[in-house]
This record gives sequence, C-alpha cells and structure tokens, in this order.
Amino acid sequence: MALTTPARERTRHEIVRQANDLFQVKGYNATSLQDIATAAGCSKATVLYHFSGKPAVLAAVLDPASVDLAGIVARGSAMDRAEAQEFAIQAFIDLAVVHRGVTDVLQDIIPVIEEMPEVAALVANGMRLIDLMAGSDDPLEHDLAKFAVNGLLGECRHPGERTDEELRRLCDIALRRLLGRD
Repeated sequence: MALTTPARERTRHEIVRQANDLFQVKGYNATSLQDIATAAGCSKATVLYHFSGKPAVLAAVLDPASVDLAGIVARGSAMDRAEAQEFAIQAFIDLAVVHRGVTDVLQDIIPVIEEMPEVAALVANGMRLIDLMAGSDDPLEHDLAKFAVNGLLGECRHPGERTDEELRRLCDIALRRLLGRD
C-alpha cells in the first residue's frame, strides 16, 4: 500500500517551494505573501494558516541549509583547531554548492538579517563556521575568513554561471590561499 502525504503537508511544501523560487527570482523584499499564495495555488489566508508571516516562510525556505550548517558546526566544534579548520573549509564548499539558490536569498536579506529572530540560529551558526574556518583567535584571521565566506557566497548567487565542479574548485583555491592552508 502506497503512503500518501496529507494535503496540509503537501500545501505547506508547495508554499515553501514556490516561496524559494520567488525569493530567488524577485528577491525576498519584492515578494509578497500574495505572490507566494498565487504561485502555490492557494489563498493568502492559507499561507498565513501555515506560517505566521513572510519571515516564517523565509525560515522554512532556509531550514534545510540551516540544519546542514548546524550539523557542520556541531561536528567541527568537537575537533581540534587545525582539524576543525580543514573540516570547515571542505564543509563550507559543499554547503555553498548544495544550497546555491539559498545563497541568493540570503544575500538579499543580509542588511536586515540580524533583525529577524526566525533566522537567528542560522546567523549564529554562520558566525561559528567563520570562527572554525579562521583556525585561530587572531582577529585578522577571523576577518579574512569572513571576507572569504562573503565573497564566495556572492559568487554562488548565480547558479548557471559555473558548474558545481568549477564552483568547488574556486572556493577551495580561494579559501586555502586566503586562510593560508595551501
């Protein structure tokens, strides 16, 4: 007997899928709840039944990347500093490639991201990943890691411009050169 997904779950999934597409194409700020509802084939009231507002929809869109990032930070935090740095570099590369579309959404909300409690865990784990990538407590190393991550995330914004392998190679070379891991 085949298992079916309940209608509520399918509707919620479709709202998140359509919101993700709209946020990538139009941007978070230019996308309304009505836009999401129309694309998902439901009413705005249905969107609000499933989510408390647009920031909650955003949190659902970002959730898979947030979960992956939390796992990376947890694993890296249990390692010694050098091992954690190498692990964080490799994990960031994989994360950037796998969640390319989410990067575009994140870039759109960066100016206000710290004012969005719905994504606070993602922000905190992003900062922790930068700490792991820095490999030391040196503020310059931390700034270099932040610079590298921000620059590479900007490069990930355009999924069609580079293949996954080209993006992996770019990230690996850039991170190793900037963070002295050649």
